[in-house]
Amino acid sequence: MNVLFTSVPQEDVPFYQEALKDLSLKIYTTDVSKVPENELKKAELISVFVYDKLTEELLSKMPRLKLIHTRSVGFDHIDLDYCKKKGILVTHIPAYSPESVAEHTFAMILTLVKRLKRIEDRVKKLNFSQDSEILARELNRLTLGVIGTGRIGSRVAMYGLAFGMKVLCYDVVKREDLKEKGCVYTSLDELLKESDVISLHVPYTKETHHMINEERISLMKDGVYLINTARGKVVDTDALYRAYQRGKFSGLGLDVFEDEEILILKKYTEGKATDKNLKILELACKDNVIITPHIAYYTDKSLERIREETVKVVKAFVKGDLEQIKGNFVVGPS
Repeated sequence: MNVLFTSVPQEDVPFYQEALKDLSLKIYTTDVSKVPENELKKAELISVFVYDKLTEELLSKMPRLKLIHTRSVGFDHIDLDYCKKKGILVTHIPAYSPESVAEHTFAMILTLVKRLKRIEDRVKKLNFSQDSEILARELNRLTLGVIGTGRIGSRVAMYGLAFGMKVLCYDVVKREDLKEKGCVYTSLDELLKESDVISLHVPYTKETHHMINEERISLMKDGVYLINTARGKVVDTDALYRAYQRGKFSGLGLDVFEDEEILILKKYTEGKATDKNLKILELACKDNVIITPHIAYYTDKSLERIREETVKVVKAFVKGDLEQIKGNFVVGPS
């Protein structure tokens, strides 16, 4: 079977070469758009990452394709409708990093609420004075609003409770275990109005596109902290930027943002850039904004899980043992 891997970190290449040495394996460290068409035509199984945009146009160049495996939780970079139509199976890794992302989320919350970025900047300038500019707040006097209480959001809610915060939650599915521990489920509008810190943990879908927009930002308290470790397009960058300019936020923590791949993959060197990129770059310079390059998942344990799960999926598919990987399917066998 011809197996194609794209967007593989250079340090992971030897691992996959050894683990899958019995297969006809081709590995690219670049994204799928850089793969020659003759290699795409041969591919029967492809393993990709979140910046590999598998559109109908690109997928149509892979007539032999039987399985797409994305080494990520999210799969919004894959045209699932086309895959269903053509009988192409799609797998993902449903849970390799809930702890990593939840911890990163709370690291952002603590850094912003305790004003550590501003303090560090002052100390670098030899300013060791104490004044209201670096006055912090206590978490146990704040309300945390968690939007989406799946594997990651539920952990963030629990961390909030551990810090003594009042925790409000919004999700279509209400978890009884969180309610029993003290979390309060409420409407989205009520959560936006009542929370001092809002953390986003929803998948990107048509329904969640620009979930945080001008109208919903207007419902938030003045001085709110907003954290996004979900997907960039859940937040309308233009509305966020305008609200920040008006002084709406005490702080922003963004691990994901719209058009992030242009900055992360340095596509601006190819002449590709957007006004959203410029707004994110401007925000990144502010001492009450934290921007990280989609690395909330990026821990040693998470990378180990990604590698192990990917090899398991590929080997099981090649053997025809689909039962072993039934929990990985996004588009499964009919």
